[in-house]
Amino acid sequence: MTVKQLQDFYEDFYADFQRQRSSEMLDRLEISPKQRMKQMSKGTREKVQLVLTMSRQAKLYLLDEPIGGVDPAARDYILDTNYNPEASVIISTHLIADVEKILDEVLFIDRGQILFQSAVDAIREEKGMSVDALFREVYKC
Repeated sequence: MTVKQLQDFYEDFYADFQRQRSSEMLDRLEISPKQRMKQMSKGTREKVQLVLTMSRQAKLYLLDEPIGGVDPAARDYILDTNYNPEASVIISTHLIADVEKILDEVLFIDRGQILFQSAVDAIREEKGMSVDALFREVYKC
């Protein structure tokens, strides 16, 4: 499929899909609507998937390792995107430093057990460290 065909699919399938928004984001990331997904790099495919997902006006976004193959500049752009202000975004990732600036709360899970849960500001104030530093401490080998 081409990017345009994927946009058509999302527009048909999701009533809350904002095509104009997706087109603007794709333009900013220099991804052509004529490009075929199978001809893209892994990182570019991930960018397209994130753009399409975040172009919906959902109340809840569940993202599992959403930026693993995305270059750092595109990560910043995607993470700084204005999501639906009434929405919650749950991100499962090991790239804590890259997402830390958009986090309000964190939850550390190991083998299905909650190890730690806190507001990000509380971690910085009470523990005197970043979420990334705490993550490295908690999951130290």
